Amino acid sequence: MFGLLVGLTMQTSGWTAQWITTPTAKSPLVEAKWIWRGAATAKDAPVGEAWFRKKFDLGAVNSAASLRVTADNSAEVWLNGKSVGKAEDWSKVNRFAVGRLLRKGTNEILVKAVNGVGPVGGNPGGLILALESGETVVRTDASWQAAASRDFIGALTATVVGPSDTDPWHLNDQDLTPPDMRKEFTLGAGVRKAVVKVIGLGDYELRLNGRVVGNSVMNQAWSQFDKALYWREFDVTELLKKGENAFGVTLGSSFWYVVNPGPGRYYKGDMVTFFGKDAPFLLRLQCDVELVDGRHVRLGTDQSWAWRPSALTYSHVYGGENYDARREQSGWDRAEFAGKGWNRVALAPDPKVELRRQNWPGITVHEKFKPVKWIKREPGRWSVDFGQNCSGMVRMKLRGKAGQEVVATPSEVMTEAGEVQQLNLWGAHAFCSYILNGLGVEDWRWKFWYHGFRYVDVLGAVPAGKPNTKGFPVIESIELDHIRANNPTAGEFECSSQLFEKTHSLIDWAMRSNMMQVMSDCPHREKAGWLECSYLLARTFSYRYDCGAWLRKIEADIRDAQLPSGQICTVAPMVLQRPPTDAFAYTVEWGAAGVFLPWHLYEWYGDRATLEASYSSMKRFTDSVGTLAKDYIAPAGLGDWYDYGHGKGPGPSRFTPQDLSSTATYAMCVRTLIDSAKVLGHPEDVAKYEALFGKIQEAFLAKFYDASKKTLTNHGSPQAGHAMALEAGLIPEGDRAAVLQGILDDLEKRGYQQTPGDIGHLYFIRALAHAGRSDVLHKVYSRTGLGSYGGILAKGLTTLPETWDAITVGSNSLNHCMLGHAMEWFYGWVLGIRQADRSVAWARTLVAPEIGELTSAKGKVTTPHGEISVEWTRKGDNFEMTVSVPKGVKAILTLPWSGETKLDGRMAETKAGPFGRPAYEVGEGTWKVSCRR
Repeated sequence: MFGLLVGLTMQTSGWTAQWITTPTAKSPLVEAKWIWRGAATAKDAPVGEAWFRKKFDLGAVNSAASLRVTADNSAEVWLNGKSVGKAEDWSKVNRFAVGRLLRKGTNEILVKAVNGVGPVGGNPGGLILALESGETVVRTDASWQAAASRDFIGALTATVVGPSDTDPWHLNDQDLTPPDMRKEFTLGAGVRKAVVKVIGLGDYELRLNGRVVGNSVMNQAWSQFDKALYWREFDVTELLKKGENAFGVTLGSSFWYVVNPGPGRYYKGDMVTFFGKDAPFLLRLQCDVELVDGRHVRLGTDQSWAWRPSALTYSHVYGGENYDARREQSGWDRAEFAGKGWNRVALAPDPKVELRRQNWPGITVHEKFKPVKWIKREPGRWSVDFGQNCSGMVRMKLRGKAGQEVVATPSEVMTEAGEVQQLNLWGAHAFCSYILNGLGVEDWRWKFWYHGFRYVDVLGAVPAGKPNTKGFPVIESIELDHIRANNPTAGEFECSSQLFEKTHSLIDWAMRSNMMQVMSDCPHREKAGWLECSYLLARTFSYRYDCGAWLRKIEADIRDAQLPSGQICTVAPMVLQRPPTDAFAYTVEWGAAGVFLPWHLYEWYGDRATLEASYSSMKRFTDSVGTLAKDYIAPAGLGDWYDYGHGKGPGPSRFTPQDLSSTATYAMCVRTLIDSAKVLGHPEDVAKYEALFGKIQEAFLAKFYDASKKTLTNHGSPQAGHAMALEAGLIPEGDRAAVLQGILDDLEKRGYQQTPGDIGHLYFIRALAHAGRSDVLHKVYSRTGLGSYGGILAKGLTTLPETWDAITVGSNSLNHCMLGHAMEWFYGWVLGIRQADRSVAWARTLVAPEIGELTSAKGKVTTPHGEISVEWTRKGDNFEMTVSVPKGVKAILTLPWSGETKLDGRMAETKAGPFGRPAYEVGEGTWKVSCRR
């Protein structure tokens, strides 16, 4: 296929290229079982010795016979009474040649395994073994005998704990060294136009004629890999030439296949994935070339491609990377290369999933941070402070001898003594290592791995210019390269409050750091697409970035990951290895993203197509909540995660009943479906869901509302519960002011300390702002003590942490976007730019700043019609505002006071704006309004 002429007209649609992979033999352990004695499970097994034996017959002896074994915690193996060897690390498969120990006829395997005392809450123990002799394979399973002692008194059949990939072991017995793949080809004429499209799993770097293609990193989109794969398209016209050319591709890790990296190296145990277990590395590449003579050439992957193990010797989405520069073959990605050790690839089966073109921006390098501080820990060990926490990769230029190794360990935390700590990885470590080739200055940047960090521990090297008596490699330069999805900036905000501006930056850096292949909640410990952020922060992200295409991809992930029952789990793509009965896998407030995100895309961008494509999924999710509900009360889950002020540890909500927040969310899903049905023309669904909302409201009030006290059930603070009920429209109209007052009273009692967490905080902001009480929000977000944005800044953090009190020890993240909802208020209420009620795609816009004690604010918002910019100032009792409105937008310019209102310097009649304030309605143009108090 490669180099096949297929016509005179260039066509880039359709795929004819084949899927290729590295040839791998299936390990005999794949079909073996983990076994133990007695009442053993994968979570807990009897401590101490366990003895196992198995007899088997051989018609002939194969001299190449081998035995593979591992055990938790250890094992010793005998074959026909002769010692085979020991297994002392359950994460590593031990392989032994046993042909000399076998005999024709009956053979016996004997194993002593030991399960040591493990952590509190579970003590897994297990043995897994496979002996392969020609066509005979003996594997651990229920046919083995098991006993507590070698005499096998009271022996029983072994207990099968689970298959080879059982949690927590997730055994992998494949060679997962990332490969390089290459192909040379000839073009008979110059190139007029050339486009290449690529799918490379788990991830890929594409090279052509010695140069990296494109300016992005981590090119392969994460998706629900068993449902859809995305390809990327690159214009390579300038990289191709008449004559000899060569493609080179390095493949690496992603969520395609996440295995247990073994003790000491970090991975998230409930986020292992097996999409790629049959082909850990998979490539499909197709290049369409239009030559200057009018001919069209289509080039594609096939069995003529070659591969070899790359210099990237280890790649893990959580654990990091290892790179051995001594393995590099110079020129491997160029034509006329004659390197050794290359073999033919194997063809791989078609994954039989939907193939889609990626239409959102790739991951690219943005800011590059140089060290602001170096701390020497010991000879050859230095800690580096880059001054900014963010999602990033380290890039170093090193000079040293071949075989010297440098290890870079990133972290968010560094002690005063300079110790870089990875406490939020639960005792494990994530790092990257590099072995030098000694050929001058070497340029090392992580290839497929990123982390959230500010500090790096560099082991085995010395900064240039520092004493180096032991001859360590020299760090000629080092930088932190911030990476994120290349969504353009859409909004800008500044104001007279330095605290508000710093808070904006704090939130923004958390947003940037989690704007990756998915909207992650943190860029280190999790990396997965936890869904509550995607809708609760949808306006926040859309105010700041042009991210409509990126959000549409997230919505596609949600649809792809939806269960047959209609449930939408907490994560999409669904990489979480937990059943939907587990609150961490299914909680209504997370799955509701499947309803709210399509509506946001319609409301903000006018994207009716996505709303229509998602409508069935929205209904299925909402109906599934109804199926699980009891008397219209939705099932409890995680609730208002990480609420604050109760004095207990962070976790599921403490103040707000978890079925209160889930039922309020259920009600909001129903209201959103009513609105969607009206837009899409489904009157029968409007009637159905309006009736359902009435029943939910009745059940909600009956269970949670005390009409005599005008309060909802709570365990110490009503803020989140009252706010969610108000925003859901569940409170009777005549009681709304009293329920709002419950929030105000609690705030005043607490010195304006907010208590809502991950779920309730946005509704807390909206409930107050919609009621005209942004004056209270000014007080809340002007605080600088513990539990506030100001308190977070006072601790020296540069990104938003996971907890309101910015806990810097233990497993808590210091780069979480989940509490960043105040940015929506900064743009929509302080700057004052927000959509009018029932507006779509900003056709009707309010400009109604809530000025508080501020003296100025300035900024812009990019809408589908263009930029809306605002600049307002207050000097004493005088207020002035300049607003630019694009074509296609009607804007209601609202003034804070009613004295001497003017439009473009002239007294003009006003109309009633929000909260009865004076307003002018204008169209396209730049307008100046003013007033006096």
